[in-house]
Amino acid sequence: MSVLKSFKIKLSDQSKKKEENDFLTAFKESNFEESGLNSQLDKVAKYIDSISKSDLSLGKIPEGYKSIQRYALIPPFCYVSILRNDEFSDMIYNIDELPLNEEEIKIYFSIKELLEKQIDSPRLLENIETGFTSEVTRLLKDHTIGGKTRPVMLEKVKYYLKRDILGFSLIDPLFHDPFIEDITCGGTNKPIYVYHRRYEGLRTNAVFRDAEVLDGFVMKMVHRAGKHVSAAHPIVDASLPGNHRLAALYKKEVTTMGSSFTIRKFREDPITAVDLINSDTLDVDMTAYIWFLLDNKKSAMVIGSTGGGKTTILNAITGLINPSYKIFSVEDVAEINIPQENWFSLVSRASFGLESQGEVGLFDLLKSGMRHRPDYILVGEIRGEEAYVLFQALATGHGGIATMHADDSQAAVRRLTQKPMDIPPAYVPLMNCIINVKRVKLKSEQVRGRESAKLMGRRVTEVTEVVSPTEMNSVFTWDPHFDGYLDNLAKSHHLTKIALDTGLDMDDVAKDLNNRRTVLNWLVNRGTRDYRSISKVIGMFNQEPERLMAKVESS
Repeated sequence: MSVLKSFKIKLSDQSKKKEENDFLTAFKESNFEESGLNSQLDKVAKYIDSISKSDLSLGKIPEGYKSIQRYALIPPFCYVSILRNDEFSDMIYNIDELPLNEEEIKIYFSIKELLEKQIDSPRLLENIETGFTSEVTRLLKDHTIGGKTRPVMLEKVKYYLKRDILGFSLIDPLFHDPFIEDITCGGTNKPIYVYHRRYEGLRTNAVFRDAEVLDGFVMKMVHRAGKHVSAAHPIVDASLPGNHRLAALYKKEVTTMGSSFTIRKFREDPITAVDLINSDTLDVDMTAYIWFLLDNKKSAMVIGSTGGGKTTILNAITGLINPSYKIFSVEDVAEINIPQENWFSLVSRASFGLESQGEVGLFDLLKSGMRHRPDYILVGEIRGEEAYVLFQALATGHGGIATMHADDSQAAVRRLTQKPMDIPPAYVPLMNCIINVKRVKLKSEQVRGRESAKLMGRRVTEVTEVVSPTEMNSVFTWDPHFDGYLDNLAKSHHLTKIALDTGLDMDDVAKDLNNRRTVLNWLVNRGTRDYRSISKVIGMFNQEPERLMAKVESS
């Protein structure tokens, strides 16, 4: 019965009776014909919404804490409150779900058991979410315990069934919060932690209390990702549905804490270059420069620490590539998400069995990719022998973008030239540009005479041109004192080389860069941040630049 611990049961009979009386006042007896039920759903939603925000819900605020922000995750069933204790400067991410009472829990387990017996129904397999909802509705009508059941009760049971079967159970609400970047569980009886874009690391009120439940949850997630986990293979790195990245450890085979996991959430709506300009991660001049390099098939490497934003930068700047270019990406776990239609995406595959048969690594994928004659090759992360294949591709005229863990450009070059990558020093300048992104502490501001807490932000701290294995030329540098960028474009090596290679003079290059700045500013001022819309503008700039500039200038 340990599963029951994941549900919040109402403790007060008086509160339960008050809820029932309120409901009876608001609604008369309902039949469960589709038309009758649908016509009342709006009223039901409003009613649930009202009681979910009242003292009837069990998302209570601990003593000494106060709510500084509250917003909906899955209205009207689930909300979150950000709680703060001023005395200890402690913060909590408090999930507030509408609880099930005892009668509703009985219905929940009854319907869940029936669903498990009929889970292979073809209706469920055609369209899993639509089929699931219709099947649950049918079962609730045919097998409801105790005769007449209120619509509010049915909607609550349907929410929990969908959460636990189609969703991610206890942590499912976290997947509906656009501000959450990653979710971490360190074991049983430990609070789940999240990284919030505004408040950074927060502990939540969600806890796995039972080791068997946590083991089963980890196994369920791994199987949903199409992978295998066992005592023989307790470490898993995989992509969940929705391209969320999962890193899991199973039981106590490699950790004394038992099963644990970290999930790095994947945005359905990818961050674009305009978003990064708006958040000051990039500035307009820097973005125009990178866009110009990519149009001329120059290569770039994004470096930084774990969680620094490397893949985000890669996705954003890849959106600046000419849509007519053929792009080929290879990754261990699918994280790259770009708008180009002419894009091949390949993901490595682990071996089968104990003899490492059938393994397909990044090295094999890159060799295969060369036969597709791509204009650009993207590598999610280089760390081994695949780096040599990538540099061979760059030497034959392909463009390339990759990410790598390194603190600065000098450290990146050292990693490239040493084992296991072992790139010959003469090949290093083929990676024309290094973009360094970091999570940094921003300068504190004075608020009401007191210094506020320092906020964290992501900034491209440096854009460096690789001139030779020993010579680097910094063209953009982030200044932490005024949170802005200093440029050194007048001494850019690559702009001069592109001018020579294309027969342009530097005035033409300067004009081109200025046009790109104008287009980017136009996108920012119009609030155009959707990656599909930006891709269309990029395509128009390459196909009909005069027409686009006339449109920009007229507006």
